[in-house]
Amino acid sequence: MMNSFLIYLFQVSLVFSCFYLLFKFVFSRFTFHTFNRIFLVSILPLSLLLPLSDTLFLTIQLPIEIPVLKEVTEFTESFTLTIFETESHQTVDIGFWIFIVYLAFLCSFLIRFARTIFRLFHLRKKATQITLHDTKVYTTNVSEVFSYFHWIFVPKKPIATIDKCILSHEKAHIAKLHSVDMMVAELFIAFQWFNPLAYFYRKSLKSIHEFQADATVLAKENIKKSSYLTLLLASLQPVNANPAYNYFSQSTLKKRIDMMTKSPSKNRSKLAYVLLLPVIALTFMAFKNSESNSVLHELMPIAISESGIPSLFPVQNKSINHISSEFGAVRKHPKLKNKLPHGGIDIKAALGTPIVATADGTIAKANNEGNWGNLIIISHADGFETWYAHLQGFNIKSGQTVKKGEIIGYVGNSGLSTAPHLHYEVRQHGKRLNPLKYITE
Repeated sequence: MMNSFLIYLFQVSLVFSCFYLLFKFVFSRFTFHTFNRIFLVSILPLSLLLPLSDTLFLTIQLPIEIPVLKEVTEFTESFTLTIFETESHQTVDIGFWIFIVYLAFLCSFLIRFARTIFRLFHLRKKATQITLHDTKVYTTNVSEVFSYFHWIFVPKKPIATIDKCILSHEKAHIAKLHSVDMMVAELFIAFQWFNPLAYFYRKSLKSIHEFQADATVLAKENIKKSSYLTLLLASLQPVNANPAYNYFSQSTLKKRIDMMTKSPSKNRSKLAYVLLLPVIALTFMAFKNSESNSVLHELMPIAISESGIPSLFPVQNKSINHISSEFGAVRKHPKLKNKLPHGGIDIKAALGTPIVATADGTIAKANNEGNWGNLIIISHADGFETWYAHLQGFNIKSGQTVKKGEIIGYVGNSGLSTAPHLHYEVRQHGKRLNPLKYITE
């Protein structure tokens, strides 16, 4: 579970980085501020959900041909881990400490964010409400005008110098709910604190907010661009403000000046946003067809009970006496004519003999998978999976929750099978284990 979460973090970071770089090098030069804001905000849920596409869309997944070579490779990896037990433990320890460091930084970011919100409420509590230019504002000990949600904070002195356009600018932030964007961005930065692009993302989002607010002021107020820019420069002071709610900075202001003096992008440039569709589709397919679905099922377990360790014999009314090929046996394949180490156990039985789930779990796959024939994969607790191959048919469907002992399918002769039997495997975190060590009833 811990290693699976670290893999998920890396996948989220990868997707996020690709989408953000696409924005930075393609879309950021356009003046379509609403489109750019929607895209930037959408990056976050896309980054979080696309790595889980194989889990979220189990019911529509396409059959994937699983080559025999994969079976040999995975068994070899499992065998290597068995021999070098010390090396395996070392890897687990490294993963554990990486996870601890990640949690420590995550907690520090969340605490800092919570303190920022607390300080804002404390600032609001001590502030004095007044009306300025027909706008409700709060005077308090701040060095510049800023807004957060529906509050506009202004310095106590000198209030008379605060121009109406500055308040209109902050009212635009409030009307467009920019504070919501920033809260979500701060939480994502806490989640992805190790990704440097997350901090550049925050700057880009702030810039879009400023572009939108500036455009609103210039459209509503009777003011020249040159006068408005002079006003902004006069309101800017070199202070060390909190990035969660402060928008003013030298770099942001320069971008605002460039954007306000830039010619509007032509409408045909909006066609560039069509690039998003193939990028999203390719990302979806990459994770949809990945071999990491066992990892993702650990992140999103569905009603898995404590009885998650495979312990039941998989073929109804049969026992270990009916095993025709044991785990690890090197044998010549009757059809492929090559010698392969056996990654599971084969249980001989008549066609149509019921096959049962050996533990509580969720059906991760129930499809025809080429050489494997009709294949069922069940995800269990603690990263366990059980595989049931060469079936005649299914009694379940993908995404369904099953209980130990429930009939899931029937013995068959599909795929590369040469006689009716069940090929049964037990895996944990993708590594094959000897099923006989887990069959206790």
